[in-house]
Amino acid sequence: MNTIYKYPLVEVTWDDAESDDGWDEPPAKLEPAIVTTVGFLIKETDAHILIASTYDGNHTNARIQIPKSIIVKQKIIATTKKKRRKARRLNKPPDEGIF
Repeated sequence: MNTIYKYPLVEVTWDDAESDDGWDEPPAKLEPAIVTTVGFLIKETDAHILIASTYDGNHTNARIQIPKSIIVKQKIIATTKKKRRKARRLNKPPDEGIF
């Protein structure tokens, strides 16, 4: 099955913000909070990408905007495909000139 997507399907690994609550000692070491998001790449600027989990052709849902400065890795899972028009061939009999 060849699925044609309107938007490319991407996997983005990025360093998320992290929080906690409660009374505790501060951690001895801060570690990155690496997360992965998979979705459709709806928009991209020099500074951000916008990913949606679903779309219906005109509308998108469950969108997340990720600053490019915190992206660790981005991989395209499936690209968009444009429908190709087949060249129309004329079935001319050989050497018969104009019909």
